[in-house]
Amino acid sequence: MQKPDVKGFFLCIFWQMFLYAVWSVPAWILLILHFAVGVPIVWFWVALGAWLIVLLLRTLLIIWTRYCVRHRTPVPGNKNPYSQKLRDPYAALRERQGDQGNEPFSIEPNN
Repeated sequence: MQKPDVKGFFLCIFWQMFLYAVWSVPAWILLILHFAVGVPIVWFWVALGAWLIVLLLRTLLIIWTRYCVRHRTPVPGNKNPYSQKLRDPYAALRERQGDQGNEPFSIEPNN
């Protein structure tokens, strides 16, 4: 089992904080309104928390998609003998010569 990549998680969070800093503007406006007009400070923390939760969910989505790409389910083999198009046409000849596929292919007459 792989260790979780904590450094990558925090790097992704900080990168998204940098990219989406504009989304935190409502929280900073509410902080200014708290000091200027007297709006409760709770609204600033709610807006800032909502911004951080959105960033956290986006980061977890990125990590989940990266995990899904890394751990793919293997494709089952084709069981239908009539639809096998990628068959080796020289398989019978190799079996007759005793070649297991380790050497380059060569046709030699059997005497």
